[in-house]
Amino acid sequence: MIDRSTRRARLTLAASAAAWGAAIAAVSVVAGALVGIAIAVWRSRRLTRPALVRAIDAAASARNVIVTADELIAGRLAAKPAVRDRVIEAAARLAMTVNPRAIAPWTPFVRAVGAAAIVWTVVATATLSRGPVGAIARTATNASGVLAVSGAASIRIHVTVQPPSYTGAPVTTTVDPQEIRALEHSIIDVRVDPPMQAVIEHDDRTTDARFAVVKNGYVTVAAAGLRRVIPIVVTPDALPAVRVTAPGRDLVFRDATPTIAFNVEASDDYGLRSLTLQFTKVSGSGEEYTFSDGEIPMTIQRKSGREWIGTASRSLASLGLKDGDMLVYRGSALDARPGDGRGTSDAFFVEISKLGIAAGDAFTLPEEETRYALSEQMLIIKTDRLAKQRASMPAADFADASTNLAVEQRMIRAEFVFMLGGEIEDEEVEAEQSIELQAGRLANRGQRDLRDATTAMSQAEKILTGVDPFAALAAERAAVTALQRAFARDRYLLRALASRSQLDLQRRLTGDRSEAQQIRTPVPRTPENRRAAQLEDLLRGVTALAHDSRGGGIDRQRLAVFAATALRIDSDSAELRRVAADLQRASDPAALNAIATSLGDEVRRALADAPPLLPHVAPRLRGALEAQR
Repeated sequence: MIDRSTRRARLTLAASAAAWGAAIAAVSVVAGALVGIAIAVWRSRRLTRPALVRAIDAAASARNVIVTADELIAGRLAAKPAVRDRVIEAAARLAMTVNPRAIAPWTPFVRAVGAAAIVWTVVATATLSRGPVGAIARTATNASGVLAVSGAASIRIHVTVQPPSYTGAPVTTTVDPQEIRALEHSIIDVRVDPPMQAVIEHDDRTTDARFAVVKNGYVTVAAAGLRRVIPIVVTPDALPAVRVTAPGRDLVFRDATPTIAFNVEASDDYGLRSLTLQFTKVSGSGEEYTFSDGEIPMTIQRKSGREWIGTASRSLASLGLKDGDMLVYRGSALDARPGDGRGTSDAFFVEISKLGIAAGDAFTLPEEETRYALSEQMLIIKTDRLAKQRASMPAADFADASTNLAVEQRMIRAEFVFMLGGEIEDEEVEAEQSIELQAGRLANRGQRDLRDATTAMSQAEKILTGVDPFAALAAERAAVTALQRAFARDRYLLRALASRSQLDLQRRLTGDRSEAQQIRTPVPRTPENRRAAQLEDLLRGVTALAHDSRGGGIDRQRLAVFAATALRIDSDSAELRRVAADLQRASDPAALNAIATSLGDEVRRALADAPPLLPHVAPRLRGALEAQR
């Protein structure tokens, strides 16, 4: 790269000096020769090898990597062989991104030729007759027309999107699209018009003209010396939405005589294949439970290919339920896609318990499971009542009442955490560091709701202590909402033991502990903000290109490389897809500066969204360390 840039720089210098000499030669041949020699000597001082190496390093944004590699090759800098090889390898990779035209542009030569043409035209107009001048003008016009025709041929890109057959969606074709939008597993067909040899890459891998897409990405088309990058936005096929509308709540009965009417509704964006009502029957007591799975046949009513309704009516006796048994049921639907595109509803249960309350008009969870949600709801009522009395109460009494509510909130949270066996936050950290727990408890989505509930309770307590009931209402309502989600979603809080059953306390701590050992789990390293670093590199490249383009045209090849880099960073980002499109349309440094401004905003957002510096250290230390960031 250095040698090629040196030869090109010397060639452009000689051509520019000759052109300026020719311009002056229109007046005096001797003066033209002297001016050409003077320009060659003056500009050759800036074409030394160190100066060219620094220019290549700056164009590649290499941060002195190429300069260091050149010093290692020349023997001016010593290093270990492994270090030397790594630096030279990195320099070679960076040098491949540099266009020699950015190091030694032909712009000075073009200017000199233009000046020479103007001078010779003026001289010829003054000295030649009208006929020869007209001939010269016609020749120049013909030459200009030939150059315009011989420019780079324009190409048009035809993109055909063929959705999966099960969707029934039509095939679409667009010409030179800004971006390609397709459904998951669609077939993309890229054609170049006029037909010619083209290189097509999908996510940096060379591919055929037809390829399938499963995620967001981009396609690069290179033909006739041109390069075009087109983002691909893939819409996933959503799973069916299933909802149990009847009974749609948990039930407890004294015996198995009632008959329950089930109603399940399902919908999908492209079509359904099946709708079933599945159940798991839990039988037994004490420490011995048995589980059996089954399916309740339903009558299916198809409102359309995308909306189905299933109904069934079964007595609990026909399902084999008896005292102490529990039936956990949920709706399940498959969409039309190949494979297991299954969606399920929330799970509900029916329990047979003589200790339960008579069903009557039906009811929801037993008191011990909803006591915390109900207590939080009662606290909301008290807080709202206190907030409305603020104008009529003395300040001291109002503060005392708010403090009492904060104490009540603390007690509700303490009972809730005690019921779960410990702090939710500690359990989450443990689950993140354990394979078994990550496959078990952490996989349950309700765990996140439990953590949100306890966090909202703590926030409400702090706000009430600060005597601000109005603000505390929002946190209290958030806690109730999270608790209700945890009770309903995947049955995170199922009772593990019937209320009338007893554990055999004689068996506690009687197992074989000979193979028990301590487990040490390393603390994971805090991930680096890789997105911000990549955006900063892209921002430096665009800024450098804008600076290099002030004196001439923009390098279209570098623009295509930058567009692909933006999509490579995050093809899911609509902002980066817009940046990639703007880069390929940029025609002057002002447009590049506007793109650089957008990238700067993205860098700031990436830094603002970065994870905490040290999430596993004590809170008191974390604040002091993050202040030094």
